[in-house]
Amino acid sequence: MGQPWNSFRVSGLVLDVPDQLAPSHEHGIEGGAAVLEGGGMRLTVDASPFADPLTRYANKPGYERWREALGNHIADFVLFEEEGIRTAAVNIPGRATAVVHLPADAERDVALQILRSIRTDQGEPND
Repeated sequence: MGQPWNSFRVSGLVLDVPDQLAPSHEHGIEGGAAVLEGGGMRLTVDASPFADPLTRYANKPGYERWREALGNHIADFVLFEEEGIRTAAVNIPGRATAVVHLPADAERDVALQILRSIRTDQGEPND
């Protein structure tokens, strides 16, 4: 990956993001939601108990779904491609959803690294 990364905070959560991602001029950061863009990627974070549960994408091309421990939560990960865009997303039930959109030919590792970095802003795993 070789690029610099920074911590980004939104509504009690911290994510590690590549330097090229910056708050969007259109949407930016508002309350528990944030949109960052750059380097061909777009990251959307909704840190609310009513965030998208990621249950409506099963019919999308290349759909994958799995569960992983993220801090002390079990999170739902989703991956699919549509119209030249790869989407990688994670939902921590009752806490947050983060979605990364990137070109379909881009490596998914960067998107997954961003999503797997989610933690509380106290430096502890999600609680």
